[in-house]
Amino acid sequence: MTIAQDILETAKRTHRVAVGPWSDLALHTIGWRAFQDLCSQLCEVILKRPVEIFREAQDGGQDAVLLIPGNGAGAAPIGTVQVKHSSDAARALRPGDIAAEIENVTRLVAEGQADTYIFMTNMSVDAPVALEIRKRLRAIGVRKPHILGRQYVIRSIRSSARLRAMVPQVYGLGDLTVILDERMTQQSRALLEHWVPKLKKYVPTRAHREAVKAITEHGFVLLLGNPSSGKSAIGAILSTIASENPDSTVLILTSPRDFEQGWNPNDPGRFFWIDDAFGPNVVREDYVQDWASAFPKLRAAVAHGNRFLLTSRKHIYEAARLRLGQRNLAEFTNGSAVVDVGALSMAEKAQILYNHINYGSQSQSWKSSVKPHLSAVATVEAFLPGIAERLGDPNFTKSLAPREASLVQFMKEPREHLVDTINALDETLRAALMLVYVHRGAFNLETADGPAIEAVAELTGIGRSRILDSFTELMGSFLKASGTGQATVWSFAHPTIADALTEILREKPHMMAALLRGATVDTILTGFMSEGAGAIQDALSIPTNLNETLVARLAETPDETHLNWSLFSFLSWRASDRVVERIAELKPDLFERKAWVTDYIVDSPKLTAHARVHRLGLLTDDLRESDAVALEDAALNELDLSFLDSEEMLALIPPQRLVRLGMGLRTRKLPDIEERIIEIADRADLDGDPESHFEKVIDAINRLEDMEIDSNGKMLIEDARTKIKTSVKNLIERKEQRDNESEGDESDWSHLVTNSATPKSAPAKINDPRARSISKTSTKLDSNGLPPPA
Repeated sequence: MTIAQDILETAKRTHRVAVGPWSDLALHTIGWRAFQDLCSQLCEVILKRPVEIFREAQDGGQDAVLLIPGNGAGAAPIGTVQVKHSSDAARALRPGDIAAEIENVTRLVAEGQADTYIFMTNMSVDAPVALEIRKRLRAIGVRKPHILGRQYVIRSIRSSARLRAMVPQVYGLGDLTVILDERMTQQSRALLEHWVPKLKKYVPTRAHREAVKAITEHGFVLLLGNPSSGKSAIGAILSTIASENPDSTVLILTSPRDFEQGWNPNDPGRFFWIDDAFGPNVVREDYVQDWASAFPKLRAAVAHGNRFLLTSRKHIYEAARLRLGQRNLAEFTNGSAVVDVGALSMAEKAQILYNHINYGSQSQSWKSSVKPHLSAVATVEAFLPGIAERLGDPNFTKSLAPREASLVQFMKEPREHLVDTINALDETLRAALMLVYVHRGAFNLETADGPAIEAVAELTGIGRSRILDSFTELMGSFLKASGTGQATVWSFAHPTIADALTEILREKPHMMAALLRGATVDTILTGFMSEGAGAIQDALSIPTNLNETLVARLAETPDETHLNWSLFSFLSWRASDRVVERIAELKPDLFERKAWVTDYIVDSPKLTAHARVHRLGLLTDDLRESDAVALEDAALNELDLSFLDSEEMLALIPPQRLVRLGMGLRTRKLPDIEERIIEIADRADLDGDPESHFEKVIDAINRLEDMEIDSNGKMLIEDARTKIKTSVKNLIERKEQRDNESEGDESDWSHLVTNSATPKSAPAKINDPRARSISKTSTKLDSNGLPPPA
């Protein structure tokens, strides 16, 4: 039975009970540090008061103290927030609970730092007790005392989606119906199914809050980080926030083409989460090309109320960024919508490690034995949250000694230990992982590749049914499932498992033949490379003795535009000369296939492959002629001279025509270059980076300047540079004018969620995860002088 069916059946069997804002949440289980963070965010999001950490809460019972800064830089604090957490669910606040702080409050009053004093706690607060404490505080000079207990905190959580976005642990405090409106539960429950057990361990980092800020400001964000850095965790949690709105739909996609197929301009309010947006293990050339055409549609979708969260490994995005050039989103180019998930503070590392060990499934004796060594693990420069999570899971630490050196090595070299862990699994379980691997990390029985299944069965000597039956044993630690029944899609619980399998296969060449015969063509084109083709990070290298098998599989590639693009990319950058030579000899018509056009012609995998074949003396005269015409057209009509850096591409143009091309650029195109600049400026996208529109022209005049040209030509180049500067300035002014005219129309986070308590305002500027400032807005106050939750 599916989650949705289970919910419907439960609804039929039970009476509906209204859930009000005073329903209880298990705040006593959240932990003192998480409660401190919750109160800090509540001050900023609900009370509209900027706060700074003055004194951290401590496990021994000492309360946290937050200061409310005064106006102006360097101004003294004007107020204090006292945070008191109790792990006793039934405890109520007593007048005596404030006694220990009276002396400290008196001192703060004398220093002018407690004009406002807010006492915030997860304990319940009776009205007479609150009244007595306020009287005592006024007696020592506090002018505006406030006592906020469990009821206020819970009501704030329920009413503010922004607060829940900043402190997502609250989703793990009880049944989702307690936090969310009942009609929202079904979608959120399905999305959170995999993540709710992990929320207690989750630490909202600076990267998390910067992601909330970016998606609020721009409508999209790109999370960058190495494997296990926490990109998917942030993505899942922000998707959950979006899913609260019953009018919103959260779509978890695997490629830009999925977005183009799934976006309907008349269907606003969708939240698109695209994990590994530019390729899972290596850059996917077809993904880059797809995004180049999809980004304008993405911007239009944002204007219609849709939101986007993309993730990528750093090295993969860097390769994609170079290929995208000016076709990239300006906010990705200038970094305003890019968040480095791996940039963790020492305090964040320590808390992440503590949470995963403390709330993990290790035995108590194991936890005690490693506790003295955790500080050393947290100081590892390459610390990764995903590896910290594995330290809390006994499935990954069976052979790990609880000593400092071993624990530090586990964090420094996680792939090595994961390889050992997978090799130690039962052979049937390893076969199941291999089957997911050859299906590019997503196995579905309905769409499975038959030859791939048979190849894995033959390779491992384990029957098909036994392999399929073993999937459930890997659930949680190694695999995750979405959907039900025959429609279930099995994928790796984390992409590093695919990396480890790649490492294992590198060490077992005898497995490669079977996998090469059984893997899908798409898997081969995007995840493999042939030996002798150079080094590509995380790609599986096919040894030279399997060249003929590889060539036979490449020749089977269907003649489809996106596959042709991947095929030409493979032949350009992933294949050895011998593999390219054999393909050209056996299937020369393959090079006549159509593929996408790139923004810069030097990046064209088709022309690059043709240039390699020409160097090997195997390109037909007809193809060389068409390539030469394409290069000449790019230079004369698009001012794209990028191919001048490629000797192999230049060789496609016969020498005499190359000389004529140089003369044509000087005599015909250089005098007309200012008109070209005006044309570019007139059709420029104001949402793009102004300078990026002129990249090709700038590159062209720089290259022309390097040629031997006369003084008149040099004057034309200087005039062109002046014109570009003027055009950039004009574009900036046009954009500012447009933005000023439409000021106030931008949507904020609450567009995607319901019952947002915060009025629309400038988003918070986050400088430090424990000392944040916010924008001040005019807010209606309650009888206590505080803004009530919505």
